[in-house]
Amino acid sequence: MSDLRSAGRRLLPALLLGLLVLVFPSGLTAQVVRDRLPEPMPMPVVDPLPRPASYEVEKVELIVEVDRQRAGVVLRQTVRNTGELPLELDFLAPLPRGGQVSGLTLVADGSEMVGRVHTREEALKIYTEIVARLRDPALIEFAGQGVFRARVFPIAPGKSSTLDLSFDYLAPKDGGLVDFNIPMAGALTSGRRIGLQDVAVRVAGSEAGGFYSPIPDVAVDRKPDSTTVSWKAENGAPLPAFQFYYREDGGPMGGLILSHKPDANDDGYFLFLAEPGSGGREGAWAKPLPKTVVFALDRSGSMTGRQFEQAKSALAFVLKNLNPEDSFNLVDFSGGVKTWRPELEAMTPENRKSALDYVDSLRASGATNIGEALETAFGLATGSGPAYLIFLTDGEPTVGVTDELELVALAGRAAGSRGARLFCFGVGDKVNARLLDRLSEQGAGATAFVSESEDIEEKVGSFFDKMTYPALVDLDLTISLRTNRLLPGRLPDLFRGSQLVVAGRYPSPGEAKFTLTGSSGEERLSFDYETVLASKSVPGGDMVARLWARRRVGQIIDEIDRAAGEKPNPELVEELVGLSKKYGILTPYTSFLAVEGEPLPDLPAQIEMTASNLSALGVVVGSAANMQREQKADLAMPVAAAPTSETLREFRAVDQYVGDGELFAPIVLAGRAFYLKNGRLLEWSVSDEDQRNLNSVRQMSPEWERLAAELPGDDLALLAQDKPVVFNFNGVNYLVEVADGGDGWSSSSSDN
Repeated sequence: MSDLRSAGRRLLPALLLGLLVLVFPSGLTAQVVRDRLPEPMPMPVVDPLPRPASYEVEKVELIVEVDRQRAGVVLRQTVRNTGELPLELDFLAPLPRGGQVSGLTLVADGSEMVGRVHTREEALKIYTEIVARLRDPALIEFAGQGVFRARVFPIAPGKSSTLDLSFDYLAPKDGGLVDFNIPMAGALTSGRRIGLQDVAVRVAGSEAGGFYSPIPDVAVDRKPDSTTVSWKAENGAPLPAFQFYYREDGGPMGGLILSHKPDANDDGYFLFLAEPGSGGREGAWAKPLPKTVVFALDRSGSMTGRQFEQAKSALAFVLKNLNPEDSFNLVDFSGGVKTWRPELEAMTPENRKSALDYVDSLRASGATNIGEALETAFGLATGSGPAYLIFLTDGEPTVGVTDELELVALAGRAAGSRGARLFCFGVGDKVNARLLDRLSEQGAGATAFVSESEDIEEKVGSFFDKMTYPALVDLDLTISLRTNRLLPGRLPDLFRGSQLVVAGRYPSPGEAKFTLTGSSGEERLSFDYETVLASKSVPGGDMVARLWARRRVGQIIDEIDRAAGEKPNPELVEELVGLSKKYGILTPYTSFLAVEGEPLPDLPAQIEMTASNLSALGVVVGSAANMQREQKADLAMPVAAAPTSETLREFRAVDQYVGDGELFAPIVLAGRAFYLKNGRLLEWSVSDEDQRNLNSVRQMSPEWERLAAELPGDDLALLAQDKPVVFNFNGVNYLVEVADGGDGWSSSSSDN
């Protein structure tokens, strides 16, 4: 168990961040250490035995200035010697994959240091030596690149040293698409957390657009003359590398297309992104389009108290921020339905004051008539421009139409005739979570859940900030090549500062034209993007396939959820199991795949177990119901961290939906899902029968070196794990055994 937990802690950050390559975090290698204090050894190493260094990594900063493709990069790292003797390190920094490094400078505390840039061949030799000494399970990932190496001056006891590695970098560009992938990697941070990680990338100019990063929580700040891409974390697991893409010729509607075809016999995968440029089409994106907003507020008795006052504050926030060009109305409901005015009104100062006074006068009492409230609100949402219905409730319907399917049908008819977008906010744990999800789906909107401890005003305000400036509505995407399984199935409206992300598959590669069409005011606009969809696997391309798979998993769960308690479709369950197992996508319904010590069940058993777990979707009221719907939405998001085992344990505690046994996330290496079974890291696709005929290769052997030379760069991490690894490459099933023979490595294939 402890081995599995240790492996999970080391590898889970790569899974959660959705990164494509497993690289070791943040930039120095303690290869030569002059600290001889007696401390416990973290792992066996080659004689003579250097003692482990006593140090902390206080800060890692990545500062990048980009002009066109050329970037000036500073990787700044602050290390504190917490031991009692001077500490001397061998600095080892991988250089960016691709591109061209034009100059290097290493400065430590104001003193310039002499170093050397090693070639790809030299780097491979250095990395294999270090892997042999430190058993670093990820450093060899950089073996296909160059490396910079220099000796770091001794760091005095109790002192910190800041090292700045500065270099120029020319990022690769293909068809206008610029790919930045800058390592923050090495071996110094092995098993350590970093006090502060701070990334700031500034891209000069106004033409760049379509920014995208596979790293969760990356912020993009667009200004007329530049764009800043940033990420920050405190006391967290190290970030292996910082990667982002953008188009150099973004224009008024920046577009970006990534593609990847992992196998000749499999479909390819693509990712299409579009975002309004900072200047817009002759500045149009900077001007708010006239829109209609109807706010429907539940004032039933169950809303009494703090949450009702918060809801009123949220409504007041919307009213104060509507533009003079907008039209609006208010609906409040309990057992019956009332409106502020019989028709839509313009947002004049007089109407604003009258509406605010009306909201202030509302009191909560009575039952909950959701059906009549929906009909009334949709009936008012009749503006010529975009129309939005914000619906806020804390409970289930108790009068009028109370049947869930009838309410959904009612919303579908009303939304179809009016064209308004419906956004539902569920407050507390009494609301029917599935009903709100299905209502929002009918209204081409979205659902958000607000717990009793959360601020309603903040959530509603955040949503309204995004919808204040619609750029394109009623979107349509056409593609010249044949594609399938586009996600999402219905395209959302595109707002200024937001991004459209569409994932899909294609059977045949080749030249393709993507055309995005949408309405801006009374105009219908089209934007064309030309690309060549990849005919083979590309470095880092697994991210595209995994993102599509993740969104498809969310869609499958949503389809099963919308079946309203019917027995799940076996074909959908089988597809859900296959995607979860292949890509290591953890859900509450397929988590049994990663239970320690249990053999992977055959497909019929997996389908049966998953179908049983999916019965938890029948819970529609309560915190467990809300949590399920939020996780389903997270899976369908363009970029989101995978749920942690802690999240799943919390879910299990609430709903008891899974059997005994502690849950662990699948381990993702080089974009593939592996499961720790019988002491081996086993790739999902290798069957029991396949394991009877494995091509065994021992680490550090001549056969191992030959295999390292053949594998793509993304797959090199498979060769440097501290447990045996079973995987398939070019139709051959390999077993990479852990080295032994006097160097402290064990070749045991079963240690559970």
